[in-house]
Amino acid sequence: MGYSRLNVVIRADASVHIGMGHRVRSEVLAEAFSEQGAEVCFVVHASCADFSKEGDFVFGSESEWHELAHQADILVLDHYGYDAAAINALFQLNPNLLVLDDNNNRGDFNCRWLLNPLSLRYSETVQFPLTGGQYALLRPQFSKYRAVNPIGRQKLLLTFGGTDPLELTLPFIKSLFEKGFPTEFLLIMVGSGVQNAKEIQDYCRQHHMECQIGVNQVSELMARSRYAISAAGGTLFELACMGVPTHFIQVADNQKNALDEHTLLGWCSATNFVDCLPNERQVLIDQVVDNVIRTWQSDLAECIQLAERCIDGQGAQRVVEAVLASRLIKE
Repeated sequence: MGYSRLNVVIRADASVHIGMGHRVRSEVLAEAFSEQGAEVCFVVHASCADFSKEGDFVFGSESEWHELAHQADILVLDHYGYDAAAINALFQLNPNLLVLDDNNNRGDFNCRWLLNPLSLRYSETVQFPLTGGQYALLRPQFSKYRAVNPIGRQKLLLTFGGTDPLELTLPFIKSLFEKGFPTEFLLIMVGSGVQNAKEIQDYCRQHHMECQIGVNQVSELMARSRYAISAAGGTLFELACMGVPTHFIQVADNQKNALDEHTLLGWCSATNFVDCLPNERQVLIDQVVDNVIRTWQSDLAECIQLAERCIDGQGAQRVVEAVLASRLIKE
């Protein structure tokens, strides 16, 4: 049954400073709502208008935003500019509030539904907590490609996200090359925002390594990968879904909870680069590469199975089903 009269309003700003992660995962949720016949609108602050898309409502004042929030049948907030007090103010405007969260570090707040792909506990002020990997929001491409036969996977995937802020890609490539890792098995994925992308591309071309820049269908590359070295973040859930055992590089404090939870599950390992001084990075890089080469030479079948059990790529559908199964509060 469709929900053609349902009006869903999503606030998920994106900018150079904020990044694109909130918007990307909220778009996955928006698509799942749309598939059930709902009308979905993104609301974007004027300061982030450069990253808005056709059909978005761009507002300049809080009163405009609050009016839209009040009128929505379902209000979705994926934004770390909102502390507990600000979230509570939105809840007063609209009790049908779904909040996306990652670390449960904003204190107790009120909302109808809470979405977090980690298994964190929330206070009773959250009426319906949707927590754990079964609720991770992934694009449909990951469900499509996760069935690819892992026997055909031969690559070591190296990726540090869309921007690689610590510029770790090239030092890792050079370390792998100098330690004799076979270049025909290397697959380098470089985000479109990586500043030294051309230098990386030139080095890979010189040493006959496959290098892909600004890829949209990242699931296709993961489907070819037997193991990975990756920055943590949203990519963690994508690699788990694709069954790719990974050594993660922590580059931000807010990645700690996800890494703590998933390393205990046994399918991945991690190294913290947050507190590593620039002049100490090369030593740590070489240590990670030594560990990766040893792991590469081992049997990864159990790790692949453990990863696939964590995330199945159906999170958006589960979230929408849970929301629509609840009786909406009418004022």
